[in-house]
Amino acid sequence: MGATTEWESTNAMGKGGGQCAEACFDLLLIEILNLYGSKRQQTTATATSGSKDDAEKETEPVASGGSAKRERINSTIGHPSTQGAMGDTLETMGFQVGCQLGERHSMTRAMFDDTLDIVKFLCKDFWTEVFKKQVDNLKTNHRGVFVLYDSKFRLLRLASMDKNGTKSTADLLRFPCGLIRGALFTLGIKSAVSADVSSSLPACSFTIKIQAK
Repeated sequence: MGATTEWESTNAMGKGGGQCAEACFDLLLIEILNLYGSKRQQTTATATSGSKDDAEKETEPVASGGSAKRERINSTIGHPSTQGAMGDTLETMGFQVGCQLGERHSMTRAMFDDTLDIVKFLCKDFWTEVFKKQVDNLKTNHRGVFVLYDSKFRLLRLASMDKNGTKSTADLLRFPCGLIRGALFTLGIKSAVSADVSSSLPACSFTIKIQAK
């Protein structure tokens, strides 16, 4: 009852406007990470166990048996079905959302002059709408590579660097990578986007590589 009253009073004051609290998205993203992280661990454990069982059942010459078993087990653990599934899923989700947001926030804007003009729109208008601030620094080699630096990236404001922090943070950043790629795709640009985590969170950078049409 309290939550409903608070929501109604917020709208009555002219704020909120039916928008979702940012904390809700934070919690959703955390749960997505937990869900796909646990699935990846289960898949990896099952694949490893199955490979070991199969290897033990087979009778191979002693000279080549050991190396053959190791190669089979390692190839199973490193198979795309057991590695990167969570990151790929998050990036796909981000891509879909980015396509919608890119279209929404560029509807009232005049035509873009060139690729650089589109990237500047991404760093200023789009970034402000989605992440509540502009990109702090934009660099380019003028050959289709752009580096966006954000010293206070909102999705990392609650992140911390523990012994597993680098891996979990890298997985989390796959969503905004897809978001950027989707927004650019809507504006007519195919790209590959990667993220680099800074040692001083919540700072990070995104590298955009423009791909030929």
